[in-house]
Amino acid sequence: MQSPTLLEILARSSAWKLSVHLLGDHAGLAEAGIADLQNIDKDAPDARAVLVCSPAQLDQAKSRWPRAKVGWVIHNGRERRLLPLEHEPRVDFTVCFSERVRWYAQAGRNIPAFFISPYYEAEPRWSWADSGLWTLRNRPDTRADDRDNLLLAVSKGLPYAVYGQDQPLGLAGVGKKETLISSSSAYLSCLDRSAGFGLAEHECMASGVPVIGGWWGDMEDEMSSGYWGFQHSPSLMRSAAVRVCEDPDGARALSDLGLEYIRTRRTRQRMDDTIAYMISSLGI
Repeated sequence: MQSPTLLEILARSSAWKLSVHLLGDHAGLAEAGIADLQNIDKDAPDARAVLVCSPAQLDQAKSRWPRAKVGWVIHNGRERRLLPLEHEPRVDFTVCFSERVRWYAQAGRNIPAFFISPYYEAEPRWSWADSGLWTLRNRPDTRADDRDNLLLAVSKGLPYAVYGQDQPLGLAGVGKKETLISSSSAYLSCLDRSAGFGLAEHECMASGVPVIGGWWGDMEDEMSSGYWGFQHSPSLMRSAAVRVCEDPDGARALSDLGLEYIRTRRTRQRMDDTIAYMISSLGI
């Protein structure tokens, strides 16, 4: 999968036995060095289903487990990130992490698409600080090309730091990320409307960090309408960014809304139920 961090979350579900095998082009993932993956390099000769997200992984899965059903994991709804048409005949199903992306994935396709809701635990660790905004920009080639310009416009004149691949500050390791999560003004989201889940965004909200950005994925349906950190226009995103940097009480109120969202919408039971529904539907 593109994200070892997400894989860790999914492995917690009691609805399946999820093992990890190093397939195809797994090397070079930015998160691999900071993620504690479970069940690494197990052959699982009796695998009933295999999840892949690249042609190289699909080839190896078909060779190693010829009788297993193969699912293609889709992380966002942009056309170039959906299941390529030339690989559809060899894939049995697709997996998405938002209903919006599931809709994109199944439009005009002949294979079923399933939604899984990843689980997060609300564990408030954040305190407001005037140190400003920060964001993560890992795997930049999978992001929309215009997002950097938008983020610069939203953060103009405010304290702002960017961490990730090909960034001057480099990757945010465990220690740096914990410092940012525990003491900052807010996280500035890079995601556009086609994005699926938002790992960094959910991690921040689960820790109490306010998040500023545009609406993406299922957030308009699932997040409280009072969450003013998410806006439709760059000018309103800019106003929200200024507010969290200058108004500690407002930022704390936004933090509380994010924590409530995690507690009510990102439960372990919901993750288990969505995985169990997929397994039952596929007969595996």
